[in-house]
Amino acid sequence: MKAFIIKLSLAALLLALLSYLVFERLNEDMQTPAWPWLLVFLYGVNVVLYQLFIRNKNKKVSSFANFFMLATFLKLILYLAVIVVYLLSNKEEAAPFLISFLVYYIVFTALEVASVTQLQRKQ
Repeated sequence: MKAFIIKLSLAALLLALLSYLVFERLNEDMQTPAWPWLLVFLYGVNVVLYQLFIRNKNKKVSSFANFFMLATFLKLILYLAVIVVYLLSNKEEAAPFLISFLVYYIVFTALEVASVTQLQRKQ
């Protein structure tokens, strides 16, 4: 768990730095003030899910696979709800918000999948 937290924290810090640098150079209409909150939200969700994966790693492979798919489905529903609620209340920020969310999602999901795969291989 500690190694995953370190990797995830480093990725979040790198994303925060890159986001800050990119948004500083963009016009105001292409910025979203929500990017720090997106990072915190996605970071928190990934930490919680990874803890749940660790708890379920000793179950049968089929049970773990079912749990992983269910958790991923629920995570996507949660993410979709956050996107819809934010965009309904901030329509003018749609493009920068969605681009930021997509980039953060890809990075955090890649780390999560790599870590869960590594965790299963150790089994």
